[in-house]
Order: sequence, then structure tokens, then C-alpha cells
Amino acid sequence: MKKNLFLIFVGIFIIIFASIRIASSNTIYYYTTTEANYLSSTSDERIKLGGFVVSDSVKKGELGATEFLITDGNVTMKISFDGFIPELFQDEMGVILDGYFSDDIFFSDDMLVKHDNEYISEDGEVYDVENYSE
Repeated sequence: MKKNLFLIFVGIFIIIFASIRIASSNTIYYYTTTEANYLSSTSDERIKLGGFVVSDSVKKGELGATEFLITDGNVTMKISFDGFIPELFQDEMGVILDGYFSDDIFFSDDMLVKHDNEYISEDGEVYDVENYSE
């Protein structure tokens, strides 16, 4: 009886431990521009950086990369992005970039665009995706 109870506790412990490990490895953390401002700007370490695209800052760079500024409302950083630009990318849109710092410029090759839950159809009708039902 005690052996069975011991095996049950070991099984529960293993399940809880595995669940915590899986959840922590799938959590995505990104730095805001204010937090990233305190990181070493010469590190080759890849990080995720999040912020909002500054209006009228998007342009093509000399080597074909897209250059723009992002901010969290406190600190603005220059971004050099060389990758696929999602369709939803635009001014004042939230983005999360994966890359590294070099000479106070954040070089990135991967971008996620954060968006709200509203959809606007071609005829101008606005739908709230969370509360939408047919």
C-alpha cells in the first residue's frame, strides 16, 4: 500500500515538473525599448525587442534593408530590418523584433506584428473578432 502511494506521489511530481518546464520554455519574453536601452549595445546576444513603429519613420536603407524607429513612449530606437515584412506592418503598429544590437542600431531578421481584434471589411464594416457570432 505504501509503495503504491509513493509511486502515485512520484508520478504527480513528474507531471507537475514536466508541465512547469514546458510552460517556461514556451513563454516569449521581449524587452521594451526602455529596458533594452540598459543592455550592452555591443553584445552579439539575440533578444526580442518590442515597441510601436514611429509615424513616418519607415524607409528603405542603402543595402535594401527596411529602416524605421520604434518606441515604447519613453525611448526611441533605430531598427534595421532585413526580412519578410508582414502585411499588417504600418505606422504606430506594435511589433516584436528578433535580432541583436550593434552600434546603437537593432538589426533584425524576424518580425511579429501585434494587432487588435477588429476586422474592417472592404465595404468599411467593422467587426470585433472576440464578440463576433453569425
